[in-house]
Amino acid sequence: MSKLIRVSDQAYDKLSEIAQKGGFSRQEIIDQAIKKLERDALLKQANEAYAAIKKDPKKWQDEQEDLALWQATLNDGLEDE
Repeated sequence: MSKLIRVSDQAYDKLSEIAQKGGFSRQEIIDQAIKKLERDALLKQANEAYAAIKKDPKKWQDEQEDLALWQATLNDGLEDE
């Protein structure tokens, strides 16, 4: 189901330009932009959480121990393909 939204003339022109150059519809470009914004927000939150863990010596030690356990799975004797 389609909904109408208002955008500035400048945004509409830029959207049309990108659509024409990329061979996409304006709707596809908006959908992709929203997905990218969601992905970027998720990565920002993950990075902030990781930075907070890094600042706490106990949590950072726990993280390092967990990583060491997972690293052991890489020594499974299988060759890289």
